Amino acid sequence: MKIKQLLLLLICVFSSVLLFSQEYKYKDNDGVKTFHDGSMFIKEGVPFLTVKGESYEMGLQYGVLMNDQILELDVKVDSIVETFVGKFFLKKWIANKVLKSKIRKIEKRMPKEFLEELEGMAEGCDLNLKEVKTIAYFPQIFFDISCTSFVLKNEDGIVHGRNLDWPGIEIFTHYPLIVNYHRKGKIPTTILTFVSYPGAYTGMNHNGLSLSINMNGCPVPEGKKKSDYNTDMPMPYKLRQVMENADELSEVDEMFKNYSTHAWFITVGSKKDHSAAMYELTRGELIKNDMKGNMIAVTNLSLSDKGRFEYSPINMHSDLNIAREDKLKELNREIKNQDLVEKAYQMISSTEYYHLQHDPFYIAINNDMTVKSCIMDNTNNKIYFSYSERLAGLGQFLEYDITSGKVSVFKEAKVSPTLNDLNSKLAFFKWHRENFASGKKHDNEYYMALIKYAKSSKFEPAYKNRLIAVCYSNIGNQDKALEFANKYIENRPKYNSAYTTKINILNDFKDYKAVISTIDEMLKVAIVTPADQFYVKKDLVIAYDKLQVQSPDQKNIDRIRQLAKEITEEANKYFLAERIKKDLSQIDKIVAKYN
Repeated sequence: MKIKQLLLLLICVFSSVLLFSQEYKYKDNDGVKTFHDGSMFIKEGVPFLTVKGESYEMGLQYGVLMNDQILELDVKVDSIVETFVGKFFLKKWIANKVLKSKIRKIEKRMPKEFLEELEGMAEGCDLNLKEVKTIAYFPQIFFDISCTSFVLKNEDGIVHGRNLDWPGIEIFTHYPLIVNYHRKGKIPTTILTFVSYPGAYTGMNHNGLSLSINMNGCPVPEGKKKSDYNTDMPMPYKLRQVMENADELSEVDEMFKNYSTHAWFITVGSKKDHSAAMYELTRGELIKNDMKGNMIAVTNLSLSDKGRFEYSPINMHSDLNIAREDKLKELNREIKNQDLVEKAYQMISSTEYYHLQHDPFYIAINNDMTVKSCIMDNTNNKIYFSYSERLAGLGQFLEYDITSGKVSVFKEAKVSPTLNDLNSKLAFFKWHRENFASGKKHDNEYYMALIKYAKSSKFEPAYKNRLIAVCYSNIGNQDKALEFANKYIENRPKYNSAYTTKINILNDFKDYKAVISTIDEMLKVAIVTPADQFYVKKDLVIAYDKLQVQSPDQKNIDRIRQLAKEITEEANKYFLAERIKKDLSQIDKIVAKYN
């Protein structure tokens, strides 16, 4: 009797497992996978996914159709976590606790429809919900973005160009994904993303409204935290919500009106308006910049006077931002091509830095952090895009016609001296990792090994001379250090880094008169931004102070006072961040010595 009861119990348990577990299978028809109303095909290594229905159903289709890619990426994400926190059990345990805490904070601000999508994904793929959420939230938890966005228009149409600069996520570029979301009752939307990441950093709805995100690096005021302003849904999900509900700028205005966040720029192109705008969302406030003329463009520095000066400290006005701004304006003026897609392509693929065709330190529009380059053709409902670990603007571009679903090659990958130079540097970094322990104090033998490698390398000459100069300085060989520092300046006479390299070497050898003359030369000859002026004038104050110890002279004191006045006046035109206040305090202490 007991055996019969046990068998009956086992049958009931097994039946309940069968009842509540369901194996989802897709159909495959000539390379096009289908499941329910969803479909997926791969072209040129890129999956193109379409999901339709309510939130959970869209997530389910996503999970079933993308299961193989989701599982493969999950393994990669685990390895990235290990590189961040190490394999040591306690570190991983702490990291997991921190990760769970961050996920909980994000989820408190997530709308129900996006949480339901993630639940559907977990149901459809072979990961559990926690694992799906970890991948879905991972990029915005661990990484910051630095990007370029612009919209061009003429009488024939309007296009939206965008480079996504996102250091640290190189592995995700091997898992690109184009998703067409057809949420029931909403405007269909196409986003350019990565596998398992349902947020949108770049996308366009099928009515021709395009959006892209740039990060604004301005700090919060003293006594405040970012979380004081980040009270609404995370920005990448807000973008999807906007695209699914708006098709003109006035509707975008309404959707951002009461939205609170900090330090984002949103560039919006509108086919219906035949115009564009850039929204600054900072400190819980909204500032709208309307398109004037044939272009609106943004890097990581505000366009509005309020954002640019009142909210941004002087250090943000460096060539990291200014150079890309200036180059966008220059290219827009000089490229006369009436075909806006071709014009936008030339702009997003540019590796130029002012007069230099190839920038040795990658401050260009297309740089060593650019993991995705794209053009959204609002007028014709097409997107053109490239994904790569670096310099994506030089990669192969695909053309995707959203209406017809046709995919073709738009541009083949470019062969460029910039790419060759980058590859030589990556080879150097690999050699360095394999041969030298990180964090270890280096001796003369180490620096001589670097000099030997650099001299035989295929480095771009300016980069090579800089590296050799710094190494000679570190082993105390002043003559050789200055020889190569001067070669660096000869290679790049307008490049501010060439002068700051020499200035640092001269400081190492306490040659303060030469420091002063080099800074004076830099200010006369080189391309200098407000940030450059601030920092080299601070260096001048320090140099004059140290020169006064070596060779007392009232002229040194007079110059210190004059420079301090200039520096303070210039810094006060901008937001005084804590780091700038510390710099000014250091200068005040030097001035006070001579009062």
